[in-house]
Amino acid sequence: MEGVKYWIALEQMSGIGPANLKEIHRTLTESNLSIGDIFSCNKEEIISEFKFSEKLALLIDSSKKMVERIDNDYLALLDAKISVIPFFSPEYPKRLLNIKGYPFPPILYAIGDISILNERGAAILGDHSVSGIGESISFSAANELARHNIVTISGMAKGVDMIAHRSAMINGGKTAAFIPGGIFRFKIPEFILEAMTEANMVIVSSFYPSKEMNKFNAFIRNRIICALSYAVFIVEAPESGGVFEAAKSAHKLGIPLYTVEYSNYPDNAKGNPLILEQLGGNPIRRHKGNENLAPGMDQIIADVKFS
Repeated sequence: MEGVKYWIALEQMSGIGPANLKEIHRTLTESNLSIGDIFSCNKEEIISEFKFSEKLALLIDSSKKMVERIDNDYLALLDAKISVIPFFSPEYPKRLLNIKGYPFPPILYAIGDISILNERGAAILGDHSVSGIGESISFSAANELARHNIVTISGMAKGVDMIAHRSAMINGGKTAAFIPGGIFRFKIPEFILEAMTEANMVIVSSFYPSKEMNKFNAFIRNRIICALSYAVFIVEAPESGGVFEAAKSAHKLGIPLYTVEYSNYPDNAKGNPLILEQLGGNPIRRHKGNENLAPGMDQIIADVKFS
């Protein structure tokens, strides 16, 4: 775990991106060296001993100061037993590394069962001010995923996100929740905690542990959710905002995209017809279930299981 601190320092260094981190890791692997070996070198040795550009070598050398700044946070991660998953770890979700057109988040911070991140899942997303019908659809959709051993992937906002997570867990399924800020800033809601076990949920952040939650981070978070998912189901989306941008991300990445087709759209679902008309979304209609009108999830399940 000690070497991970150096990778966190590199990832936090302005000017070092995912491609640079992959280059550094590849160089170390080919040379049979550890990240600690680089950090034990001075600037001249980094420039002369490794095949990095001079600019990257200087950034690596400068990141030594970053190690000192993050030391307390690193110790807090250890104390809280928060998993730190760098991109080269076997526990890192392979789908994020392999999907085209998306710069992978180099380090993930997680609470819960991290093995869930490498299981197949579908995203269920929607507005926090979801309609009563949308609440029912969210609950039924996650229940269906759970019945087919498909992970429910979502954020952790009120409304669709939390309903989907809770439904998946109380119906015997698993769920992955991504938060729009640092994991130190997050407290698990009681609504979720009641249903959570050591094996049915993982809560994940791609941001530095102390980073504040904000709307911009939510856009980034939603892109990660889409990239990890084998299908994206938008229950209700306004015409603009984070949920509609998530639909755009799914479309851009080529992830199968679905949304509810209403006969009369609720005010917070005015983006649904735009997803159908402009983004190639597939309509989800409700059919008669055992006790209520449940969404038809067959195609989503097929996309996840067989794509």
